[in-house]
Amino acid sequence: MIEKLQAHYGFERMPFGRNLSPGMLHRHDSHNQAVARISWCISERSIGVVTGEVGAGKTVSVRTCLDALDPSKYTVIYLPNPMIGVRGIHEEIVNSFGQTPAHLGSRLTVQTGKALMSEREERGRTPVLVLDEAHLLSYEQLETVRMLTLCRDRDYAGGCMRCPALQAIHDQQPGIIPVCPGE
Repeated sequence: MIEKLQAHYGFERMPFGRNLSPGMLHRHDSHNQAVARISWCISERSIGVVTGEVGAGKTVSVRTCLDALDPSKYTVIYLPNPMIGVRGIHEEIVNSFGQTPAHLGSRLTVQTGKALMSEREERGRTPVLVLDEAHLLSYEQLETVRMLTLCRDRDYAGGCMRCPALQAIHDQQPGIIPVCPGE
């Protein structure tokens, strides 16, 4: 049926498929506002939630932001299916950095924190985690994502603080004294 419609109208490809680049779509005010807010969250390394009706353009707004990111400065980790559980989130993050996930859950959590931190500190790229369909996340998954964002070297008042992932490394390997960049 689709082939007949394409032939009838002379289309070489489907005109309204999901594989259109964001630049090919109509830009309207709410899209521009969503892009600005998402871009702000990325630049501030903070958590952002985009909500709206089905078909409102949430994913397109995210794709627009991700397409504009410089791959030498950002590493995008895109999880389309949130139904993978807490362990699944950690495994996907670790896999995205080319590592094999640890078998034990506690070690996987530390491994995830190390992978995110080394991406930022050693490679100079900011990890950007995108969870599509996030309304399906469980409380435990939301808490996992929140805990991953605590890897920062300053508290909200600007004072130096120890990163939980670094503290976990120290707890597992007492001979190593991790130091945050702000100390």
